[in-house]
Amino acid sequence: MYTIVIKPIMDGRDYPTAGKVLYRLIQDKVGQTDKIVLDLTGVTMLPSMFMNVSIGKFIEDYGMDRLKSILAFRNITRVQANRLREYLDRYNEPVLQA
Repeated sequence: MYTIVIKPIMDGRDYPTAGKVLYRLIQDKVGQTDKIVLDLTGVTMLPSMFMNVSIGKFIEDYGMDRLKSILAFRNITRVQANRLREYLDRYNEPVLQA
């Protein structure tokens, strides 16, 4: 198990940059550990601009099943959990063809 504390990643960075840093950290550990824990201590928001380039990119590259099997969360508030659930639900929605 490998734990990544999110707050230091977000401090002093814009959301897209912080998301890219998180993605690289996750990507570096994917083949090295069976579980990656994201610790949200002190994190107040999970904006889409952050999640698109971290969680969303992970799903694009590795798939939703891999995300569910390897990522876990610690110190996540109910609001954050709901936000994450909504994000993942929207990510799973089929794209309508025009």
